[in-house]
Amino acid sequence: MSRLRICRSPAAAYPLPHADRPDAALHARLCEAMRRHLSPAAATLLAEPAPSGDGAWIDWYTGLAGQPIPLRSLSGEALRRARNLLDDRIQAMQALAERLASADPSLAEAMRRAADFPDESAVYVVDGQPVLTFWGYGVATRIEPAASPSGRSSAKLFRRLWLAMAGLLLAAGLGWAALHLDLWRWPPWGPDYVAMLAAERQAGDDLRRALLERQSELARSQGLCALQAQRDALAQEGALLSGRLEALTAELARNLETCRDKAALEAMAKEHDALSTRVSGLRSELAARLEKCGNGKLSGELAESARLRTKLTALKAKLAAKLSRCGKKPPPEKAEATAAPGVSPVPEASPKPAKAAEGLPPCPGERPPEDAPDVAIVLDASGSMRIPSVLDGNSAQLIARFERCMMDSGLLAPVVCADLIGAYESITQAGRGPTRLMAAQRAVNNVVSGLPGDVDVGLVVLEDCPQASDYGMYDSARRGQLLQRVNGLIPRKGTPLGNGIVQAANKVDGVRAPAVMVVVSDGKDSCNANPCSIAAAVKAAKPKLKINVVDIVGDGAVSCIAQATGGDVLTPKSGMSLDQMVRQAAKDAEKPAHCK
Repeated sequence: MSRLRICRSPAAAYPLPHADRPDAALHARLCEAMRRHLSPAAATLLAEPAPSGDGAWIDWYTGLAGQPIPLRSLSGEALRRARNLLDDRIQAMQALAERLASADPSLAEAMRRAADFPDESAVYVVDGQPVLTFWGYGVATRIEPAASPSGRSSAKLFRRLWLAMAGLLLAAGLGWAALHLDLWRWPPWGPDYVAMLAAERQAGDDLRRALLERQSELARSQGLCALQAQRDALAQEGALLSGRLEALTAELARNLETCRDKAALEAMAKEHDALSTRVSGLRSELAARLEKCGNGKLSGELAESARLRTKLTALKAKLAAKLSRCGKKPPPEKAEATAAPGVSPVPEASPKPAKAAEGLPPCPGERPPEDAPDVAIVLDASGSMRIPSVLDGNSAQLIARFERCMMDSGLLAPVVCADLIGAYESITQAGRGPTRLMAAQRAVNNVVSGLPGDVDVGLVVLEDCPQASDYGMYDSARRGQLLQRVNGLIPRKGTPLGNGIVQAANKVDGVRAPAVMVVVSDGKDSCNANPCSIAAAVKAAKPKLKINVVDIVGDGAVSCIAQATGGDVLTPKSGMSLDQMVRQAAKDAEKPAHCK
């Protein structure tokens, strides 16, 4: 049968009260008697001793299987069961010793000695069964041979009561000493745990007060942050309203100028009517005098009539030009009095324009000045236009990531996009070839230089929020100034695309005469406007206005502007260069193909 070593103990751990030391032979003899007279389980109570060669150590073994546990380490119900089982088996061994006293006195004496053990430190529990080491060493449960079972129980009870009384007296003495000598803190010279506990409590109170202060401070900071966010939102709204106010002020000024022009037109119309009446009277008087006096005597009157007709023609041309700028038609001419029969009025030398080919649009020079189309160029000069016009694949991807991050992050963009800002600035620095704005300037130069002489060109530049910059209208005589303005632009900040469309639309006709707006940009509006709805409103007010968009990046962000007005969207995906795209966008204002 396999054996389990319970422990290894010094042989001198407990004094042996007699000369016979327990050994394996005695252990086998006792266990055999206990199995025969008691039970196999009772025979497992005694551990088998195995002394070392020098006799200094003893190894204790058992035939049980499990983890040996000292009895004193148990508690509760497990300790109670082990002690009860230990007491029952000790009493059974003592009773067996009494029965064997007459038949085998030596075995009975060995059985009585084996029932004695020093204390509970020599008891182990294996698989719930108590196991004794150093059996035969103690006197705690030793019973005299002549004593009866009732006498043994009385002596044992007496010893237990005596021990309990001694323990109570000892505990009372220790309590008195601890109370009067401050021995609760043990050792007395050690740490003062009461003071330490009080200090920890004080530290806890301080931490709670600090936590409450921090929470109050955090609440105040959150309130300030909310107020600051509201202030920023109100400031932004104020900037937008300020831009709107400036636009309305400019529109009011234009309306006042229009009113003044209307008053001047009415005065010129009255003067025209008066001159027409006077010319009619002079012609009638001239016809009467010719009939009365002959043709050769009225040279002075003819000269005066010719002068008045020339002045009347100039007034008519001036009136028609002003009316065309206001989007109105000239008033119908009154029927003049016909000359008397037989008298031919003096012919006027006024060259007639050549007629346009049948079914084809008139060429420049054939059409009246007011029928020539107007052109408005909306040119993006925001900060992103400093990006080189030609980029490799990696640089293009990095620029796209940077612009998307800046657009999506809003006020937190400087923090969220910090890792992309340095790379963006290194790409946009000087020395990397022509920028987007340079390429756009060159394309606008080429297109403006090729426009017909009767086409007026307006320029609106997207430089910074909230309002675009209006650089005015330019006729053919001032195109050099226009190109000088274009070539002097440098990239600045924002892209007020919506406001730029409004200003450019106010510069062209688009109601009576056709007009085309060319938008050259690399991104969408960055000033909180909606260019798509603005373009739709402009188209409703000016049905003959078309907006063509040159999308430098080709991301489709501004395609809705052209779609709202029936215009074209030109991107690099079409395979055309920027010059070709700008020229295609302005084709409606160029000279027709059949014109020389």
